[in-house]
Amino acid sequence: MSNQRPTIASISLAAVRHNIQAIAKAVGPAAVMAVVKADAYGHGMIPVARAALSAGAAWLGVATVDEALALRDEGFTCPILLLGPSFPDDAPHLASRDISVAVGSLDVARSLSAAAEKAGRTARLHIKADTGMGRFGFWWEDLITMLPMLAALPAVRLEGCFTHFAASDAADETYTKLQLSRFRLLVSAAVEKGIHFDLIHSANSGAILQHPQTWYDLVRAGVMMYGMMPDPETRPSISLEPVMTLATRLIEVRQHPPGRCLSYGCTFRTDRPSDIGIIPIGYGDGYSRRMSNRGAVIIRGRRAPVVGRVCMDQVLVDLTDIPGACVGDPVLLWGKRGQDCLPVEEVARWMETITYEVTCALGRRVPRKYED
Repeated sequence: MSNQRPTIASISLAAVRHNIQAIAKAVGPAAVMAVVKADAYGHGMIPVARAALSAGAAWLGVATVDEALALRDEGFTCPILLLGPSFPDDAPHLASRDISVAVGSLDVARSLSAAAEKAGRTARLHIKADTGMGRFGFWWEDLITMLPMLAALPAVRLEGCFTHFAASDAADETYTKLQLSRFRLLVSAAVEKGIHFDLIHSANSGAILQHPQTWYDLVRAGVMMYGMMPDPETRPSISLEPVMTLATRLIEVRQHPPGRCLSYGCTFRTDRPSDIGIIPIGYGDGYSRRMSNRGAVIIRGRRAPVVGRVCMDQVLVDLTDIPGACVGDPVLLWGKRGQDCLPVEEVARWMETITYEVTCALGRRVPRKYED
């Protein structure tokens, strides 16, 4: 009897490398940043980062200070950009570990300058321009007048200037063009003031796929690095391979007569003699309760509907139309396995969310198996 959990997320590092190489080929001579925040979108930050760098990624992007420091602790010496906001108190840790930092306030910029000066180092700043995301950064019009103040800070290097698009993955290009026009005005103003940045960057996954005019010196490959589209409307202009496959095995099969209620809340009632399978995964693992009575899995090459409410540890699936299904049969929840394919994009639609959330939500209780 196996003493290991049958529910496993298989991560193809070969697919990671393929995707990075495909992106680099498309955007060259722009460099590629592999965004590995949120544990590499649920795929595993450390092994994914290593695979991405081996395939030619020049940078790693993270969202939090602890993610950046964890990469340094694991021995990564490549450039790392902290994309999210940080506190002034974080400055000594970031400056001492040579982390490039997105800056959206004067307080943080001054703290980084002071920390770097005290440590005898140089703080690497990427000035974040808010051109319409409305989230983090200097509003672009204010930044035009503030750039000289930032450039005058001691012990800092204006390594980058960047923005983030709010709708670059949509079919309608209007808002992205507006943001890009604002960013171009800012970059031109910097040139006029004699302020130099080593890197100008703006392209996230949607912009990499749909807006080549945004590529500049560096592109930030996030969700597309994992073989997923950022939005159903996004044009798949680069051939990508899915990285994650989530699979398990049937752990029990039961027969139920017509009229039997199944799972919590009695939201499903059999309307015929039914073979019902149990699979060992649930919302405690990140398999969303929103899949109740609407999702499906693949067993023996056929789709088995999810019936009843998804439980914390188990999901019920209808096997009645899958002859011979039995305990131990492989179950595909998303991804590719042999001839079977269940795109994570379809799973996201059932969950009424985006692919990012599907993989990010997959919990630590599900082992990751890395395949090369």
